[in-house]
Amino acid sequence: MTTIKPLPELKERSAAGTTAQKVVYTGVFTAVYFVTFFVIGMIGFFGPQFMFISAPLAILINGTVIILMLNKVRSFGALTTLGVIVGILMMFTGHAWTALAMITATALIADLIAKSGGYRDQKKNIIAYAILQVWYLGAWLPVFYGADAYYADIARQMGQEYADHMRSLYTPTILIIFTIANFLIALLGGWIGVKILKRNFQKAGMA
Repeated sequence: MTTIKPLPELKERSAAGTTAQKVVYTGVFTAVYFVTFFVIGMIGFFGPQFMFISAPLAILINGTVIILMLNKVRSFGALTTLGVIVGILMMFTGHAWTALAMITATALIADLIAKSGGYRDQKKNIIAYAILQVWYLGAWLPVFYGADAYYADIARQMGQEYADHMRSLYTPTILIIFTIANFLIALLGGWIGVKILKRNFQKAGMA
């Protein structure tokens, strides 16, 4: 009995369709990730001390977003693309160029870690997410080399009192401790994402 092979053009269409789906999924997850981070980050408008709440909360929630993305897209470059887009959006919302540089670097490293596990090794996916979230320090890097200019810009945006309060809270030492704490919270967020994935999305055939 002769086996009928798929036509070459059908293979190309199938591959193109898969690529197109991955692009769409990457865009959707990137949007959800950024909106979650941005909306929760607005808590910081009530005072710089609230950033100690908003950042960890966003990191915790976005763990599920990234874990689902890794299991859905399973393609190298998705995290890096997310990082570049989010970094550009951060610059558009008034953050320093260091945020873009940092998130591009951490997203690429995270991409490589997830890829090494074939995007199916959930432990590596969790670690990849935690590495990705180190990018948040990039938004604060000007504090380490140009604090006066950085807080002068904050004063123009939020007022001198807000800038002075922020400067008293976010010293270089505190920022390093905050970054370590956020890394640990990201591990927890990724772990929660894996649990949610296993309990819900696999049953629905989404992962």
